[in-house]
Formats: sequence, C-alpha cells, structure tokens
Amino acid sequence: MNNKKNYLVFGAGAIGTTVAAWLNDTDVNVSLFDKKEVSDHINQQGLEVYHGDEPDKRYKTHVKAYSNLEAVPTPDVIVLCIKNYSLDVVSAILVEKFGKDTIIVALQNGVQNQAILPKYFNKVIYGIVCYNAWVDAPGIVGYQKKGPIALGQIGGVSDSEVNSVVVDFNKGVESLNYPKLNDAAHSKIVINLTNSLTTLVALHENDQSKSKDFQKLLTSMTYEGIKVMKAAGYKESKLGGMPGWLLITAAGVLPGFVTRKPYLKNLKKMVVSSMAQDIIVNGGSTSELDSINGYVLAMAKKYGVKTPVNDAIYQICQDEFVKSPFKPVTVDYIWEKVNIRK
Repeated sequence: MNNKKNYLVFGAGAIGTTVAAWLNDTDVNVSLFDKKEVSDHINQQGLEVYHGDEPDKRYKTHVKAYSNLEAVPTPDVIVLCIKNYSLDVVSAILVEKFGKDTIIVALQNGVQNQAILPKYFNKVIYGIVCYNAWVDAPGIVGYQKKGPIALGQIGGVSDSEVNSVVVDFNKGVESLNYPKLNDAAHSKIVINLTNSLTTLVALHENDQSKSKDFQKLLTSMTYEGIKVMKAAGYKESKLGGMPGWLLITAAGVLPGFVTRKPYLKNLKKMVVSSMAQDIIVNGGSTSELDSINGYVLAMAKKYGVKTPVNDAIYQICQDEFVKSPFKPVTVDYIWEKVNIRK
C-alpha cells in the first residue's frame, strides 16, 4: 500500500521547479501544475536544476506535470509557487476542487498572501524562500544556493502540521520551522525593494559594478526600507545570509568607498529577479511592484518615514513597466528623477 503524501506544486517557475525537483526524490509523491505548453514540455523533457557556479553539472529528474486539475492526484499539501497578484483567482479554483482544509504552503514574496489566502483556506503555512533562482527555459532552472526555506504559521495550523511539512521539505531542501515569520518576511522585503531598480536598468544584462550612482541608489533604497521596518516594529532576521541591517545602514550613511567591497560582493549575488522575469523575460506588465514597493511606501506614510529614493523609483517603475515593449532606462535618468524628488 502506498501511504506517501501527495504534494502538488502549483506553478513551474523558478521556485516551483526547484522545490518540485528537490522533493521528487524523497518519500512524497510530487506533481507539478502549470499551463499546457509548460506541463507538456516538462513531461517530455523532465526537470533540470543547477547551481549557478556549476552550470554544466545538472540535476535531472522527472516529475509528472499537469495542466488539468481534474487529472491531478488529490493533494495532501499544495505548494503555491505563484505571485501574489494571481492568488485570488487560483485560490478560488483550488478551493472549489480540493476544499478549504487542504494544507497550503505559500511561497510568495511579501505578506500580501496573509490577507488573501485565509479567505479561501483554513490551513495555511507561509514560507520565506531564502535563495535566488532563475528560469532559463521551461523545466530548466538555476539557483545560487540550496535553501533555506523558513516555514511558519499565523493561526489555523497546528505545530505538528507545520513540523510535518518541515520534515518533508528537509529531505529535499534545507527548511525550518521559524516562529518569527513576519520578521523574516519583512527583512526579505527590504532586500526585495531593489528588484524594482535592478529591473529598470536590466541589471542581469547590463553590468553596473562601476557605477557609483547605482551603488548610492541601491544602498539608499534598502536603508530607507530598514528605517520603515524599524518604525513599524519589525526586527532583523539574518536567515539565508541576507545582508545585515548594520551593514545596510552603514552603506546608506557612510561614503561609498568605505562599503565598496561588501557592496560589490552582494551585487554579484543579484541574478535576474522575479520582477525582471515578469517584465523583461516574459514581456508582461504585471509585477510584484505594489505588493513589495507599494507596501513599504504605504508603511512609510503611516509611520511618517521619508523615503525619497523609493518614492522616485516606484513612480518610474509605474511609468515604465506599462510600456510595451519595456526598454531599460539609464542610471543617469533614475538619478535625475531621484534628485528632483529630494
């Protein structure tokens, strides 16, 4: 008798593909769901994931992929690897098919999912993904490091249910039950603020390591973000090697040459972001701009924190992301707009 739990990974993007691949050789049954062309490709070619430092060393595995929910084995756990802006529509479909009591593992950036998912599901485990990954092609994904994923809950799920999922995840990727979930989520939001800037200049295609103005913009964004988080009462989390708040603060207030070395080290870690994937790679106009940057700016207004750099960059993104096709802007252009705001 097969008593393995059924895990449905919904969304075969960078995070969904890596999670599905890493869980597939454990003692759970893994299925993937995505649109037909993606699921057909995965069924034919399988999954390939690789460490960014070793692109020729591929981990290959075969996961059954679906594009029709009627054919999916009834899941014990659904891992939602989609963006916040898709959650309402997808959740309505999933709850109608599988019910409100299926355990949901939500792996979105930001905290908007905490307002959306409880409307549909009774048992939601939230996850903070502390690694970068990118899609080369359907089923082919690179990553910078394998985990960790911090999992936790804000009510509705028992500790034993959270721990059971943590145990399952740990067999494939480093994971932990993290009680300070919202501190971790907001610490990551600070880092995710820069996705807007790196998308605007298409950092994955245009090296900005020599630009001192780009350094000032990037470090100012995160420094302003920390001031907002502190005003709101959130504490620092250093999960997954996220840059510490002391270092970010130093980079925001000290001359650039003083923090140049750690800045360049962290700059090298910036691959194509999820926002750049949406806007540049996929050619869309919908992104996480509002659920990340807009969310922080709303908090800044609430707590009276001035964020001129983030204000300016958010406005530029609103203007540029709707253009089709999107064309990267220059650092000089952004710098001019920021100085007008100041």
